[in-house]
Amino acid sequence: MRERAKDGVTTWRAPGRSLRVVSGSPWRCADGADIIASLDADLPPNPTAKVGESGRDGIGHRAAWLYRQDGDVQFSLYGYTFVDATYLETVFTGADTADLGWAFDAWRSVTILRERSAEVSAESRGPR
Repeated sequence: MRERAKDGVTTWRAPGRSLRVVSGSPWRCADGADIIASLDADLPPNPTAKVGESGRDGIGHRAAWLYRQDGDVQFSLYGYTFVDATYLETVFTGADTADLGWAFDAWRSVTILRERSAEVSAESRGPR
């Protein structure tokens, strides 16, 4: 697994998989529906699916957009984890649709390091 950090974006790569992590800016909107609509407008059109989950275990709600088959990339999962007044964007890509379970598991494993609230960790579920 290779890691690269540049301009606030951290990327991990392994054969056939990648994970990109970007800390989001403070919310620009008044409520959750406006935030989701704002993110939706910034993403590529025509997702295969959209997923939303309520918060648990100290994490706010989560939202994800799934895209399939874009050249050699068989899927892309744009995941967002909301905490306090900001969010973390995680983008998982894979060359094999069988990896989709890995992408959802990794997205759901994103946690907050409470003692340093500005840090968000993708834990140990990066590409292997």
